[in-house]
Amino acid sequence: MDWNDVTPHLSGLAHIATTGPDGPAVAVVAPMVEGDVVWVQTRRSSHKARNLVVDPQIAMMWQSGSETYLWGTVEVVDDVPTKERLWSLWPYEAAGFFGSPERPDVVLLRVDPTRATVMAAGPDGPSRLLWHA
Repeated sequence: MDWNDVTPHLSGLAHIATTGPDGPAVAVVAPMVEGDVVWVQTRRSSHKARNLVVDPQIAMMWQSGSETYLWGTVEVVDDVPTKERLWSLWPYEAAGFFGSPERPDVVLLRVDPTRATVMAAGPDGPSRLLWHA
């Protein structure tokens, strides 16, 4: 399976799981795919961002058609030019949730995927399609 076979399944809302000093946490986010990177907007003060500073490993799950799982490594990005470049590309009105990209508490999570599983329906029942970086 190729990364381009995975990306059509990465639309809509996703659940993300992180681990930090207080244990695991799950949150709902609206990610965006740009090439081979998955982006998530959040606040630096959010539980997920604080966890990812401690442990940059993430697991994500979409259920917008096929059940799709993705694992990767996260970098917390706070530079204004990157936030400005991506701001208008989100599938929702970013300003309504986060204000402007210049706000210091607004950060992006750059997810570099390492593997994914797509549960696909087929004539013989469900199958697992696997992708690895």
